[in-house]
Parts: sequence; structure tokens; C-alpha cells
Amino acid sequence: MYFSVEQRNGDDSGEHSDASAQQALDGLRAELDAVDATLLDAVRQRLEVCLRIGELKRREHIAMMQPGRIHIVHERARQYADSHSLSPEFFDSLYDLLIAETCRLEDLVINAEPADEGPYHNGHHDHRDNHHVRHSSVPSANVES
Repeated sequence: MYFSVEQRNGDDSGEHSDASAQQALDGLRAELDAVDATLLDAVRQRLEVCLRIGELKRREHIAMMQPGRIHIVHERARQYADSHSLSPEFFDSLYDLLIAETCRLEDLVINAEPADEGPYHNGHHDHRDNHHVRHSSVPSANVES
């Protein structure tokens, strides 16, 4: 069982008047909004690191897919879930999404033309290189799997 009633923080007993219950709810929502802001920033930071990893993989001709690394990331998430009485299935799903975005971003970076070797010559685009993505089209975020 995940998140038993005894594990929750705060007073959710229902013994509030309507006004104080709304005030308590507003306070909890503000707390949740702050946690969400931290979570979103952490995901952005993770994606930015992954973009740097993609740059390194491109530069050093390292394969994008690293199944051993993916296994390590999933296992670490499962252990975290287990040690905090959380759902390992949820964390598997969460990391499946993060890893999919990591792969998408790394693929963009790995297949991008280096800034000094772009398919542009005298301002004209060489249409034979349409499969390449310019660095400026890669979002400012990185993910590592």
C-alpha cells in the first residue's frame, strides 16, 4: 500500500469550518504549487544536462542508446520508490517519459550540423542535408538516460 493515512503531513481531519477549510486548502495548494515549480525546474535542469551529454556523444561518436544506463536509471528510481513507500510502477512510467524525451533531444543534437559545418554556403541551403537540425532549433534543455 502506498501513502497510508498516517504518513500524510498536516491536519486533514475535516474538523474545519468552511472558511478555515478553504484557507487550509489554499495553503496546501500554494505548497503544491511551490513543489511543482521545483519539480519543473529539476526536469529542465535534467534536460539541459542531457543536451550536453548529446553534444559529447555527437563529438565523440558515442551511440545515443545506452541500454545499460537506462537500466541503472530505472533501477535507482524503483529503489527510491520502494524506500519511500511509493509506487515503483509510477516511477517506471515517469522515467519512461523522461527517457523518451532525453532520446528525442539527444537525437536532435547528435544529428545536428556543427555550427561551423552547416549545410549553408554563401547563404544558400543545400537541400540534400534536410535531415539535419541546426543547433538553434534544439530547445535549451537536456535529458540524460
